Amino acid sequence: MNKTIKPNQEKVETKSKLKLFGESFVNYFNPKFIDINNQKVTKKFPWLKIFGGLLIFALVITMIVAIKPDFQNWKEFWRQIGHFFEINKKAEIGSAEFTPYETFLRSLEYLWITISYSILGTILGILISVPLALLSSKNFIKDKIIYLPFRIIMSIIRAVPPVVFAFIFFFLFSKSLAATFSIAIFVASLMTKWLYEDLDTYDTSAYQGAQAIGNSKALAFKSSILPYLMKRIVSYGFYSFEMVVRFAAILSIVGIGTIGQLLSDQYAVENNFSHMSIVLWVLIALMILIEGLNFTIKKYILDYSQKHPKIDEKLPYEQQLEQLKKQKSKMYIFKIFIVLLIVALVLASLTQIEWSIGNSVKISQFKQGMKKLFNPDWSLFGGNWSTSKTSVIPLGVEAFLVAIASSIIGLFFALILGILASKNINKFFAYPFKLIIIILRAIPAFTFALLFLILSKDSKLFAGVLALGIHSIGMLGKLIMESVEKIPNKVFQSLDSLGATWFQKVKFIVIKSILPQALSNFLYRVEINFKSTVVIGAVGASDFGFQISTYSSDVNNWDKLSSYLIFTIVVLLALEQISNIVRSKLMTGYFFTQDVWFKKLMKRKMIMKSLAICLTNNQKFLNETRYAKYVIAKHKFNKLFVYNYWLDHSIVPNKEMLEALEISKQTYLKTYREALLKIKSDINNIYKETYKLTMSNQSNVKNWFKKNKVAKKSANIAVDHYFESYVMVVA
Repeated sequence: MNKTIKPNQEKVETKSKLKLFGESFVNYFNPKFIDINNQKVTKKFPWLKIFGGLLIFALVITMIVAIKPDFQNWKEFWRQIGHFFEINKKAEIGSAEFTPYETFLRSLEYLWITISYSILGTILGILISVPLALLSSKNFIKDKIIYLPFRIIMSIIRAVPPVVFAFIFFFLFSKSLAATFSIAIFVASLMTKWLYEDLDTYDTSAYQGAQAIGNSKALAFKSSILPYLMKRIVSYGFYSFEMVVRFAAILSIVGIGTIGQLLSDQYAVENNFSHMSIVLWVLIALMILIEGLNFTIKKYILDYSQKHPKIDEKLPYEQQLEQLKKQKSKMYIFKIFIVLLIVALVLASLTQIEWSIGNSVKISQFKQGMKKLFNPDWSLFGGNWSTSKTSVIPLGVEAFLVAIASSIIGLFFALILGILASKNINKFFAYPFKLIIIILRAIPAFTFALLFLILSKDSKLFAGVLALGIHSIGMLGKLIMESVEKIPNKVFQSLDSLGATWFQKVKFIVIKSILPQALSNFLYRVEINFKSTVVIGAVGASDFGFQISTYSSDVNNWDKLSSYLIFTIVVLLALEQISNIVRSKLMTGYFFTQDVWFKKLMKRKMIMKSLAICLTNNQKFLNETRYAKYVIAKHKFNKLFVYNYWLDHSIVPNKEMLEALEISKQTYLKTYREALLKIKSDINNIYKETYKLTMSNQSNVKNWFKKNKVAKKSANIAVDHYFESYVMVVA
């Protein structure tokens, strides 16, 4: 008899221990809660950090495996780099020879053509972007039916690599007009996004106040919004101009003569590298000039504030007036000079334009190509991915990995250079680092790609990663430098008074201040680098970009081009949304705003569960999110009956107690489920009845969308009243 009882006891004990272990395991992942002086605090298990870390780790491993870092030809690479520093060597192009001075003159000639296209394209793009930005801003256009389509259309246009537009316009217009219009589309797509994002955060109270006192919309806009908008346009305009100069350089692959023709074709051979360096230094000089002009305009026009005049009040009135006249700002002379300079550059640029459309043959080819462009070759999405050299998805994934890897490299080194180039953190030695950033920004990505193809013997992807990565250092470095220089000097002075070291200032002030914006710029850089694979693909550093360049040049292949563009648009639209979500988390602490529909739905379900738990336990109820989280976390803990018994008694329950605990748990959960089902039923009935009643009461309103919006709002208010009715009832 005793022998029979003992195995049964062991069996029960084993079952209890297993149950205890299972509930202990569940509790480890459950949210933790505490009540401190009636302040309910809940902390979730860090699932996001764990899965985020695992995802990043898997992505890094995937990138390394796919890209295959390759330094096999490093000796040959450095040997050829040495040619850049050769002096007084003639360049041979076909049967012609050019001295360094002749190359310098040719560089200036092609540079002026490049600048001309860039000036006209930038100005035209800005003119297009302003009305589009206003129509896309939800701060001014309240109706989603209007601003959402504009945003979607501009996002699609922005996702298309700019070189594709150059190829399309090449069949419609002269080469110079094709270059100008493609640059204008590029600038307009970027400026529209930047401006409407700024306008969305702009305080419109002054604009609305001007209208309230009787001013027209146009006058209110001119007095309150236009001054702010002009500052942003000038600031973004210079940044865009700098970008399009580099973009215009690659237009040589379309057949449009720009300075890129010297870099990617005529001097892109080992024996002519010394002349390529001349062209690059001309580009660097231009970037330094643009940087200086940008700084001057910002300081003396955009951010300029006239000093308060100093007047000796003891002097007679006429002498005081004379003093005031002498101290009057002469800044208007500088402004006039800048305006005249821009007008002169525009007029001079217009002389470079050939005002003509394509001939009948080119227009006929364009029409043929457009039919194919809207009839994608879907077969490129299928096939054997491992053997096909033109399949969209594997090549696109490779390009995406290149974009991410190059952006990571760019961000890492840009943080170092950007901080060292900031005057308020590295006062005496900032300028050499500023020069390095300008040099890296001035050299086009395809030039880096040509060089790194020498270094990498077996991996074109690695050459692409290095090319876009080094180029990204310059672009991100500039943005990081500007972010650091915006930190007030008072912050650093206060740390100096406390005896903080240089590294402590960087760690506790600089990094924390700039990191959200730096990560936001990083995400935007991934988008740019993905599109830039087309640029480096033109010189063979990206198969995905090479296919787009090849298919763009032949209208008979525009159906294949369409397939690649579909993939590009889908990836970049998805990436843009992910970027917006992550950017929101960095800036506000939340991935999504609190009024987004699914967060409202989740909140309602949470409140419903909280109410059901409070009714089940006959405890106090509050219609608050924080309180609901606390109640639900406590509920998850309380339903672990075996674990709670062990905590209270420090022993494993016996057979009778285990059965009693199981019955108690089932009874508790049944009561909870019944309460929850009743609440759901009540809410559904209240919502439906209120919605129908509100819709019927709006019979005079013809717009169904407005009626639906009001009815939904009324139904939600009725549901909130339902929850509030339980606040006093449940005690």
